[in-house]
Amino acid sequence: MTGIEELLEQQRVEQFLFLEARLIDGRRFAEWEALWVEEGIYWVPANGDDTDPHSQVSLIYDNRSRIHNRVERYVGGKAISQQPPPRTVHLVSNVIVEPAASDGTVDGDVSLVVHSTVQVAESRPGVRVDWVGRVIHHLVEREGALRIVFKKVVLVDNDQELTTIDFLF
Repeated sequence: MTGIEELLEQQRVEQFLFLEARLIDGRRFAEWEALWVEEGIYWVPANGDDTDPHSQVSLIYDNRSRIHNRVERYVGGKAISQQPPPRTVHLVSNVIVEPAASDGTVDGDVSLVVHSTVQVAESRPGVRVDWVGRVIHHLVEREGALRIVFKKVVLVDNDQELTTIDFLF
């Protein structure tokens, strides 16, 4: 890949991450859900930088079906913790794009591994909380568009007492 191609790929991935943040902040959850592949996994570990969600506690560990259920609760007003709905602003930065393994795959058909940082300002009546963390996306191209295969959000203070987390990072 040439330098220009790398820059274009970096910009494409950054724009994808910015789109994801804008969809969440705009509460356009059905559109956000459409960014995921059918076998997608969304993980927010509860202890440092956990490596195995099957043997350690997670704040969120959703397969595609649970992602869909979460979106339905938000859209349908059935998420009690979302009443009244919080306002959020995502700041995405420090985006680093890595190609997948030399054979072009990671966990199957992932083509890019993307590291970034995120700060989410969450505002509810009388309460404002800042969430900060590192994010890893595994992305694949499907039908000419980037899609999320895996997303892991490692909150800086995930091993501390946290308030209710029932929104999307």
